[in-house]
Amino acid sequence: MSETPNAIDAITAPVSSPGEKFFPKFEVTPELTAKAQELVALYPEGKEQSAVLPIIHHVQEEFGYVSPEAMPWIAEMCKSTPIHVAGIVTFYPGIHRKCPGKFHFRVCRTIACALAGGEELLPYICSKMGVDPAEMTDEEPMVVSPDGLWSLEAVECLANCGFGPNVMVNDTLHSQVTRGKIDEIMAACKKELAAERKEAAAAKKEAAAARKEAKAAAAAAEDTPEPVAEEPQKPAARKTPAKKAAPKKK
Repeated sequence: MSETPNAIDAITAPVSSPGEKFFPKFEVTPELTAKAQELVALYPEGKEQSAVLPIIHHVQEEFGYVSPEAMPWIAEMCKSTPIHVAGIVTFYPGIHRKCPGKFHFRVCRTIACALAGGEELLPYICSKMGVDPAEMTDEEPMVVSPDGLWSLEAVECLANCGFGPNVMVNDTLHSQVTRGKIDEIMAACKKELAAERKEAAAAKKEAAAARKEAKAAAAAAEDTPEPVAEEPQKPAARKTPAKKAAPKKK
């Protein structure tokens, strides 16, 4: 028996990434199912496969990428096949089979941005992220930093040719980017992360305090003895006044 994986196994093989710690693991929830059904309902009966791409985009928004576990579920929701879904995932460069970092940089590599200085930005960004540009290949165009905070890929036109070089960070487009601007962007990203962590720590502390308070209230309720019902007292018997002795006749 050949040990060579078949096409579907090769396409859907999991690709680990340090960025996974910043995204939730794929899970089919009632909310996710409802959203998928809503997207499928936009198309006529018998054309459910048309919803494959919209659902793929939604899954990537929620979980950072389209994992091997997500593909069969997407196929089931659209009355399609896992290989059809996998073919779409691998066809479009904007769809990821590998989890990106928390802050994903896409550098335009087309001629307009390259001539404006975009080509020189790639090695500089790699040095700032601590990644090896040689790891970006046609098969795996994305490289993720060891801490999972950053990821980088060179992409085709970002449709802003007159203002290159262009770099998109997550969903924000930055124009006329220089090395100095890269430094500013990465500093802003770190500041955003610090604020998120501070907010999460405060929420965790508040939740812990609420649990402690609830536990103390429950313990106090257990220690408080239940009131004993008192027996109704019988009314005191009325005393009959003593009769006065009749006066003696003389």
